[in-house]
Amino acid sequence: MRKAQIKWLLFVALPMLVVLIYFGFWASDMYISETRFSLRSQEGGGSTELLSFLGQSTGGTGTDAHVIEEYIESSELLALLDHQLSLKDHYQNPKADFFSRLRQEPSQEEFTLYFQRQVTIRFDQTSGILKLQVRAFTPQAAQHICQAILTKSEDLVNRLRERAIEDSLSLSRAEIQRAELRLANIRNKLHQFRQNHNLLDPTAEAGKVEGLVAELEGAAVKIRTELAEARSYMRNDSPKIVGLKAKLQALEEQIVTEKLRLSGQGKSTVNSLAADYEQLTLEHEFAQKELVVAMQAMEAARVRAESKSRYLVAFIQPTLPDEPLWPRRGYAIGVSFAGVLLIFGMGSLLVAAIKEHAGF
Repeated sequence: MRKAQIKWLLFVALPMLVVLIYFGFWASDMYISETRFSLRSQEGGGSTELLSFLGQSTGGTGTDAHVIEEYIESSELLALLDHQLSLKDHYQNPKADFFSRLRQEPSQEEFTLYFQRQVTIRFDQTSGILKLQVRAFTPQAAQHICQAILTKSEDLVNRLRERAIEDSLSLSRAEIQRAELRLANIRNKLHQFRQNHNLLDPTAEAGKVEGLVAELEGAAVKIRTELAEARSYMRNDSPKIVGLKAKLQALEEQIVTEKLRLSGQGKSTVNSLAADYEQLTLEHEFAQKELVVAMQAMEAARVRAESKSRYLVAFIQPTLPDEPLWPRRGYAIGVSFAGVLLIFGMGSLLVAAIKEHAGF
């Protein structure tokens, strides 16, 4: 047998025989479950700018989809799925071939890399659709894993949405708390004011005193009129005139007393207390309006946040495969054959070039 034939057998025929035996008889069948979903907002449209909703720069409409992609391929999600579905036990199936199954007692990194090979997630920038495919050794396992990944991804979107809403409302809540505290302080001041001065409403009390002064002054005018009339025909020492004078003096003294009480010197006059009370009531009304405005602002912020919130929509639910589609045996054999021929050809040319250069 010539040397060229031996090389062909060793470097082409033998590797292809191994490939044919592996993919034809040994490689384990794996089933593929598929789902397709996208991120939608209540504003409508298929924009997937979830991170921009969080106030971050996206650098493109697909950044949020890349967040989902990274999460699906993360060790965090793998740990949750393994706890829920016992993935490690499934992929360590002893009936599967050595190259297809997960080795016993793998490290976390090995387990993650293996899982990433079994999961394919792709994002279409044009349509905003994410396509998820999951491979497993049974149809049911593939569907269950695919459904679990979809559910966990939806949970992630919900957590991000809730965090975004919470962040947008935190400032409004702080404003409401500040307004509530101010209103409580003003109410406490009003309560202390009423207790200290034993007045429920100094403004009303001032009105009463003013009315009393006006009534007393009216009575004094009437007495003066009677006194003037009596003096026209009576002596000054007559009992009636003396009585009218005494009554007029008492009224005038009472008028002076009430006027001093109303607007005399010091901070305890009724007018001074009424002015202080009016200032407190104005502050109370302002604090109430401020609280109402803060609550309205919080509601408006909540509505805006809800209108911008994103949610995951799966328009193709995880499928239950009927037949194994992995490995793609014909494709794998064809690619292997082309690769072997390419390597053999390049190797032969390299050897020939070396011999020619060396002068053999």
